[in-house]
Amino acid sequence: MSFGLLKHFKTAKANTHEVIQTRHYKHVIVGSDLGAVLELMELKRLHPEDSVRMISSRILSRATLSEQYEEGVSLLRSQEAVTEIYRKYHSAKLEPQSGDAIFYKDGKFHDFGGRAKSMELLPGEIFFQAKGYRLKVEGFFKEDEWASLDQILSESVELRIFESIEKMEPTDLVDIKNWQLTFKDFTKMTSENLYVSLSPKKFLTHLGHKEKLTPELIDTCSSAHIQGAISVTWNLSKEFYKTTETLFIPQSMTHEWGHFIVEFETFSHKDSEQMCHALFLIHEDEPQTEDLAGRIKLMKRVMERVFPGMEAAIKRENIRFDEEMFVSGVKDNLLEQLGFDYPTLRFSGQMSAMPSHLTHEKFIARTLLH
Repeated sequence: MSFGLLKHFKTAKANTHEVIQTRHYKHVIVGSDLGAVLELMELKRLHPEDSVRMISSRILSRATLSEQYEEGVSLLRSQEAVTEIYRKYHSAKLEPQSGDAIFYKDGKFHDFGGRAKSMELLPGEIFFQAKGYRLKVEGFFKEDEWASLDQILSESVELRIFESIEKMEPTDLVDIKNWQLTFKDFTKMTSENLYVSLSPKKFLTHLGHKEKLTPELIDTCSSAHIQGAISVTWNLSKEFYKTTETLFIPQSMTHEWGHFIVEFETFSHKDSEQMCHALFLIHEDEPQTEDLAGRIKLMKRVMERVFPGMEAAIKRENIRFDEEMFVSGVKDNLLEQLGFDYPTLRFSGQMSAMPSHLTHEKFIARTLLH
């Protein structure tokens, strides 16, 4: 046996002792979205004496949160949700669009419901017909919390890749270990309470010993609908569109490929630029990288035809692909049952439980109103 290999085994053996030293926290949050961060802030506010840890798959900061939720097509499209959000967040900053959604056909834009008929709306697109609201992430935080958010995140968040999450039967009455989290680097963590702001299907893949779990938990996670999308934001050097409604621009006039959903922000005279956001939904279960790259190129060609000179005016481009961008079809009745079956488990983000009058809400509305 070579010296290098022998050294490797000794190191691995030494590391096994680290695994035994499992860390325990009263509250553990898993997720990388705004829902996870809001959960973290609420726990720190309500239970300052408790130990709280957040597990994320990517680096989080004020800048990354603002970019993710402020750049892109509006995902808040419910007047009822807006009313509830203002009740919960007194400093919320929500800006309504100037008009209703319109679609492009035969060289011009048309109103939905008029004589002209749009190309077929593919699954998920109808949501964007309702009037949207742009938001500022800082409006969902207290002023002092927002000011110190980067420091709070650096102290509370760990970057980890999951191996498994298991429901435990606690034996210690002081450190109550209801959940055990094992990571790819062989470290472990236990918690009394677990808050999940992951995609339900991703959470389900991490869950170990599924045969011991209730059918309701499996059903809750497996029945939710997940849809991927690509979001693109361009900073443009001149104004291309005057108003702020949502535009449905067909990807093809001969094929039912769905639409590019597009929004322009008001031109900034101060910065001499206009921001444009575009989104297209992905309908394939396992899209190929080259297909997605081709669709982005197609988007630019189509936008150039509708808005000549636009490609040359791009100062900055930000592309975000998320295979689990949208979660819908949440079964609130099952979430209510899970509250009894697993009182130490709570879903946040797009899987948050809603009161009966808000069960129709989805996406960012659920994240904010949990």
